[in-house]
Amino acid sequence: MGQLNDSKKIRLDEILLRDKLITEPQLTEALQCQKLYGGKLGTQLLQNGFLDEATLVRVLAGKLGCEGVVLSQVEISDDVLPFIPVTVAVARRVIPFEYDPGENLLKVACEDPTNADLINELKFVTAGKTVKLYVAAELALNAAIAKHYLGRENTAEVPPSIGFTEMNKSGRVHAMAPQTQEDRRWRASVLLVTDDAENGTQLQKLLEQDFYKVIRTDSADDAIEILGNQKFHTVFIQDTVPGDYIDLIDRLRKISPRTRVRYYESAGSLLLSLDAGAMEADLLVRNLELFTQLLSSTEGSNNHSARVGQYVDRLCRRLELADKDRLVITNAAYLHDLAKYYYGNTESSTDHRTHINLTVKLLDSLNYSPLVIEVLRAMYINLREKFTKRLPIEVLGGNILTVIDIFCETIQANVALSLDKFDTIKRKYRDLVGKLFLTEVVEAFIALIQEEILSITTLEKYSQVMLYSTEPARLTPIESRIKTAGFRIITECNLSTFVDLFKRSRPDIVILLEPGGPMQINELVDTLLARGAALDRVPTFLLAEGSTASQMTSLLEKGLEDVIPIDDNLNVLLIKMKKIQARIEAKAKDREELIRKSGAVGHLEDMNLIDLLQALGPSRKTCKLTLTSGRDELLVYLNTGEIHFAQGMGKIGPEAIYRALTWATGTWNIQPVGTDALPPQNTWDSVESILMEGCRQLDESTKIQQVKG
Repeated sequence: MGQLNDSKKIRLDEILLRDKLITEPQLTEALQCQKLYGGKLGTQLLQNGFLDEATLVRVLAGKLGCEGVVLSQVEISDDVLPFIPVTVAVARRVIPFEYDPGENLLKVACEDPTNADLINELKFVTAGKTVKLYVAAELALNAAIAKHYLGRENTAEVPPSIGFTEMNKSGRVHAMAPQTQEDRRWRASVLLVTDDAENGTQLQKLLEQDFYKVIRTDSADDAIEILGNQKFHTVFIQDTVPGDYIDLIDRLRKISPRTRVRYYESAGSLLLSLDAGAMEADLLVRNLELFTQLLSSTEGSNNHSARVGQYVDRLCRRLELADKDRLVITNAAYLHDLAKYYYGNTESSTDHRTHINLTVKLLDSLNYSPLVIEVLRAMYINLREKFTKRLPIEVLGGNILTVIDIFCETIQANVALSLDKFDTIKRKYRDLVGKLFLTEVVEAFIALIQEEILSITTLEKYSQVMLYSTEPARLTPIESRIKTAGFRIITECNLSTFVDLFKRSRPDIVILLEPGGPMQINELVDTLLARGAALDRVPTFLLAEGSTASQMTSLLEKGLEDVIPIDDNLNVLLIKMKKIQARIEAKAKDREELIRKSGAVGHLEDMNLIDLLQALGPSRKTCKLTLTSGRDELLVYLNTGEIHFAQGMGKIGPEAIYRALTWATGTWNIQPVGTDALPPQNTWDSVESILMEGCRQLDESTKIQQVKG
């Protein structure tokens, strides 16, 4: 077992280089492709032809200590596929390829056969079959899933999600039934409840002209009779109509929570939306007031996770509640989240009403929105089989909060929830329907969590993260959170290896965890910079102990992105990482737009030579690139994205490009050319190797200037 653990720690690139299965330039190119296009390193090696599938599977099997399967050489029978539902196959990236009924053995291809949680889940969904996992190449695995489960030939891509309603009983994806001509006649149905005959007629005509089917009545009681089980896009209720319009609204919420209700005084107020946004604005202002009061009286507080509020908002959206209702319920949820954190443990921590009563008392003293207070009061109430015909907003909101609150207390944020564990929770929730939970809330919540469990964490572009620390055990929870957020991670605890990997892969983000004091942290950063790890050119975060982190702001002057206390909630780090990823993505889109244009011109202040070559390389363009800065000029020809010829300032080949990397001002021009217009080749190195060597020379030149200065 120890030998297996040791082999798992060796990275794939180290094994491939050690066994001379790939070269350093091939690895560098594959890493850059991975950075640009996502996916695993093995996928990029296969797509570039540097490695074949059988060799990759053999290496992966040896690394993981398991058996492998070359899926491109396997014929998968349709009889085997139904053993694993399509949702599970797509989400977990698995596919069954052989079944032995005599031994009740199902062979399944996956990316990591050592994943114990995956084995347990597959045993659960396959109804007790003996499951044996085999490692497969990501590219071949995705292609097999797309072909056999999604009916898509010649593709290695798997879509990010599959709607549960799009699958038939066999587990195959099918097309939704087309609408009939009658269905397409009206956009939706509208119920108009008004006793103003003249204005009511005008409103009906306007709505029907816009292809809304209008059903009209002059009393709330008649509207209740009309409802039955019909669903309406919107119900307009004028305040002068007779009858119990509150009962009407509550019944509407029970039949169709997504229905929008517009309560209005006159046709003018309805058309002008005179009352729109008043309550929302008032709640937001009061939120700021309450939040400030709570935090101002708490010293040294850490960030709270607000999980209840986040889940409640998602569940309200899933129920398709009107924005007005969603805002009230979500507002109550975030207040509940914050109050639980603020009040901490109480004498009766097992009584859920304790925190709620304290929160309600505080909100009452602040003259807070009565509706929000009633939503909180409705938490953890015994329904006693009530609300089968009408559903007040406070009851619906309180029930949503209760369902989410119990879940968040039961399942901690850092705990992975598998399908078998969730099945137990699901049964308990359904057992309490009618007593503590509403059916519609529970079923929507179950669907929400099930989709979350089966969601595919796509490794996005520009998501390559390098982590360094001398204490690897402390990196484990950080790695888990960052991976869950969709980032690719390389973790290293050896400083020299970290620097080599940094130079080779040029990550999008770097995270340093140094448990020592200010002296050790400064020494680490200075050492990395001195060895050529240009932390000032890559967004770099330092995680340090809380008391130390506040003393390290001077590192921002050395180019670090931020210093974050390691004991703080990681949400802050992840939010900043996502913003950086979005920033890189936006810049990449600008580059892609640039290379789509013929005869594109621009300024070096906006896009320098490094940016240009990184944009033109992956595009496989054949073009002529001319750069001018003052009296100097550089001429570069690219052939299918690779530098074919370079000349300028009395230099040729890479030396000419090194000279132009420092240009901060000037212009550039891109002109498409045919291969017959290319001059004799004088450059054979890859774009990445030229840029890395150029950056290395720039670093050395900068250090020499600093020493002289």
